[in-house]
Amino acid sequence: MAMARTLESSGDRMKESSKKIAGTDASLVGHDELRSACDDFADSWDYGFGQLSKLTKGVSEFVVTAADELEKLDKKLHDELQKAGK
Repeated sequence: MAMARTLESSGDRMKESSKKIAGTDASLVGHDELRSACDDFADSWDYGFGQLSKLTKGVSEFVVTAADELEKLDKKLHDELQKAGK
């Protein structure tokens, strides 16, 4: 479960970073080509981190579901072994 929380928190941090970069003023970096390159980078960064954030959320949900299912299976095995007297 800790891994799932870590993944989810990573996704949140990626979103925050992306918002900060998107909010920067590229006009402060210099000439037009450099400004354009910075804007392009910020756009691709925002898109890429948005996609990664979605993936980490999906993986996080999968990890939680898998952990829950393994816990159920472990309990079932324990109960069956108790019934068998082992």
